Amino acid sequence: MSQSVKVGLTRNIKYPSEYVKALSGRYKNWILNEESAVLYKGKWLSLFSNQGQEKITNPIIDLEIGTGTGIHFKKLCLQNPDHYFLALEIKYKPLIQTIRRVRNIHLKNMRGIRYNAKAIENLFEENEINNVYLHFPDPWLKKRSQKKHQLVQPDFCNKLYQIQKPHSFLDFKTDSLEYFESSLAHFKKSGYKIEKINKDLYLKEQPPQLEKLSQFELIFVKKQQAVKYAKLLKT
Repeated sequence: MSQSVKVGLTRNIKYPSEYVKALSGRYKNWILNEESAVLYKGKWLSLFSNQGQEKITNPIIDLEIGTGTGIHFKKLCLQNPDHYFLALEIKYKPLIQTIRRVRNIHLKNMRGIRYNAKAIENLFEENEINNVYLHFPDPWLKKRSQKKHQLVQPDFCNKLYQIQKPHSFLDFKTDSLEYFESSLAHFKKSGYKIEKINKDLYLKEQPPQLEKLSQFELIFVKKQQAVKYAKLLKT
């Protein structure tokens, strides 16, 4: 495991909540904890084939980092039956909610991972992951000292670039213009090429269908806050 990033082990929690207990209970076949997830580094495709997942021709694995309540993750799994999906989330409640949401419609082309994304190199080999979705990570902008907690920093961007396959994309959204611009700078320095940029994804003249928005998108749209979007390519 990474020496510089604290991952935290589920088994060390003295007073586990119902969501913590669910990892080793109801959802033990669908979510990997910090200790089991690292064992699949370089062989994530075997996880799906070994657990009876329906065989997919030319399979690829897409990753969502930070799932919220899983509305977007569910849509990805539903609309792309020829892809495998991994949901990476450090918080127990949203991770359980995400996997439960997908299992409620009986989809099997996914698994959840409870892990700290800052140590993502512990989970994946170079060129192991295809497309990555990173929507609304906490920008930590209230105090200058909080910026060290931001996920999108040069080290993380370099790690992410390495684990993605050539010609795959990174889908990035945030409500913060400051975070958006600093993140784009970090992504570009890591080697990503910008394909699309939109600093107001949901224009007031073209309001989105609210039922199709994720939890965070719905909050920002109702507040009339512009959602910033970028699609970046690993060339």
